Amino acid sequence: MTFKYLNKILKLTSVVFTVITIFQLITKQSLDNEKICELLALSLSFSLIKIVINKYIISKDSIFNPLLYIIVICLMIAASNYLFNWNMSLLLMLSTFIEVILIYICVRLINYQYEKIDVKKMNEILDRNRKNKNQQ
Repeated sequence: MTFKYLNKILKLTSVVFTVITIFQLITKQSLDNEKICELLALSLSFSLIKIVINKYIISKDSIFNPLLYIIVICLMIAASNYLFNWNMSLLLMLSTFIEVILIYICVRLINYQYEKIDVKKMNEILDRNRKNKNQQ
């Protein structure tokens, strides 16, 4: 059970971190080791929050789930601005919130592809099991 959640958290963290880093490179932000560690910590936090929201707060199928997640991420970025002394202007904060929405959409698309692959594998296993049952 714990391994299942750990696997989900690590998979989501890697996807979120990769997409955030790509967006940082596209927007020509400076990425030093400290900044990368901060982004990794934020990605892990975002993944943990997503798992907690899905498990304990709002159903995964609810329309409010992504909305709550995006709001929490925006609040975390605003808090990180002060915590990590990023000194972001109001305009930069607003553009970051737009980036958050774009990143969320990208991550959802990537996760959709992962889920599609998982469903395909499960269907193949089910078909193999049915075929083996019919042969016996």
